[in-house]
Amino acid sequence: MDKELREKLVESGFEVDMTLQRFMGNEALYFKFLKKLPADQNYKAFVEAVEKKDCESAFKSGHTLKGVMSNLGVDGALQALLPMVEKFRANETEGLEGELEEFKAKYEKALTLIQGL
Repeated sequence: MDKELREKLVESGFEVDMTLQRFMGNEALYFKFLKKLPADQNYKAFVEAVEKKDCESAFKSGHTLKGVMSNLGVDGALQALLPMVEKFRANETEGLEGELEEFKAKYEKALTLIQGL
């Protein structure tokens, strides 16, 4: 991976070094899995469940999305998602509008970068 791409990923909230270790240093394999993220349906399901204030569905899709993003090193968006998943775990829906917008912005920024790879 060239220095410019690494810097773009890091600036967009990706944890590159540890994630590459998880992929045994295989950049091609990492990018192969990273490029699958835009097709993951858990983001759409999570946003819909949050908007409906469906705690059970939001927790399920959010928890799954949390695992996917963690494995791919999408840490910027992940850090915005974590508090919401914990709220849904506790069946809380207070104050989610601002948190959802922050998460969506970070997630979509990550997807834009991924789609340009």
